[in-house]
Amino acid sequence: MGFEFIDSIDQIIHASGLNGLIVSSSFSQEEDVLSQWRAYADDGKGYVIGFKASDMTKMAVRPLEVLYDEKLQIQELTALIRAFHHVESKESEKFGNDFFRTCHNIAFDLAAFINPAFNEEKEIRLVHLLNFEQSNDFMKLKDIGGHAFGKKKSPETIQFRTRGYGILPFIDIDFSNEGKVNPIKEVVIGPKNQMLPTAISVFLETIGIGKVKIKRSTASYR
Repeated sequence: MGFEFIDSIDQIIHASGLNGLIVSSSFSQEEDVLSQWRAYADDGKGYVIGFKASDMTKMAVRPLEVLYDEKLQIQELTALIRAFHHVESKESEKFGNDFFRTCHNIAFDLAAFINPAFNEEKEIRLVHLLNFEQSNDFMKLKDIGGHAFGKKKSPETIQFRTRGYGILPFIDIDFSNEGKVNPIKEVVIGPKNQMLPTAISVFLETIGIGKVKIKRSTASYR
């Protein structure tokens, strides 16, 4: 395959962090896992919200199914690079714009490679890229928008929140297509949550989120 080709990919992927920042929202394919109730839902006092994937993936995001198996990660990346090399070898312009775009896409997709210790989470990530641009003597983040629900989407306002000692950027993306879509289909009540299902249904119907299935967790803390 050639060291020059591999080194060029490596250099672009390492430099991609200077061009943009990936922000993501994480979801699980599992609705009722005890370890996740403990880690993410106020030790079982919270809720799981079930979304319709076909609606959520229409936003200006790229869906990635997380891969935890290290051997499969290597196999997938190797196959991708081999295919990339095959296409690049036929290009008249070597290491051109298409090469750079593909390398950036590979860097984007590496966000789906996670340590196998987290396998139980069965995570899906919806990722979005923010760009860096020059600002005075340094850089600032800028959203360039994208396409959502079949039409061009305006850039979002970049906001920040603190966690521990860190300052983390985020954007709010409308998953309702300006109120035309309701992707929320199910709510699971946590194993330590004493809220009545009827109270949740009344709340959701009152605020305009209708036809949501409500049920209780079957996970046991004993």
